[in-house]
Amino acid sequence: MPDDATRRRRASCVKRRVIPGHSHRYLGVTDALRSGESYAGVYPARPVEPKVWIMSSQYPGAPGTAPSNQPPAGLGYAAPARNSFGFDTKNLAVRLKDVSGVPQQLVYSYWLWVAGAALGVLLSIINVFILTASLGSYAGIAIGASIGGIIWSIIWAAVVIFIAIRLKEGSRWARIVLSILGALAAIGLIVSLVGLSITAIGSAVTVAAAVLMWLPESQKHFV
Repeated sequence: MPDDATRRRRASCVKRRVIPGHSHRYLGVTDALRSGESYAGVYPARPVEPKVWIMSSQYPGAPGTAPSNQPPAGLGYAAPARNSFGFDTKNLAVRLKDVSGVPQQLVYSYWLWVAGAALGVLLSIINVFILTASLGSYAGIAIGASIGGIIWSIIWAAVVIFIAIRLKEGSRWARIVLSILGALAAIGLIVSLVGLSITAIGSAVTVAAAVLMWLPESQKHFV
């Protein structure tokens, strides 16, 4: 058992004094610790504040959360999941025309992709008449090759339009694919302008569509 001198020393070490502008302080902290007082007895522990956990389902697209695979909210029809291929011919006409719930800049991008695909088919047809007028007696061979080009342009246009539909439905893979096509179109635009080719029109439309789908308003559609 501690003697009376030890008890008086400990009592003096934990005596409180109020200093103006400061909170209560303990005097002789070092002496108190040396005399056997615990650290918790000299400095009382602060109360633990409760932690609030935020579920990623409450805030989709928040930093540190996985991107949602659900289609964007507000579409006028039931769209496939974002990461799926999404080929479905049952409501293809509705998916082609309905742009409700899509940001305006992305709507412009979508219709430019559709217009660019249709323009590619039209330019292929015009190319047949140009070759026929310029080749004369060799026009038959040129027409045969051009018809094959028209068929290919129709198939390609259908593929691009479908990918554009998936872009409108918030598919991330569709935006990546169309971005690659836009980069290739930018190269083709430079070549077409140097050669004064009519295909520069289609390339310019494709580049504009690719730029619009990466603007800030459009990017909100893919989170």
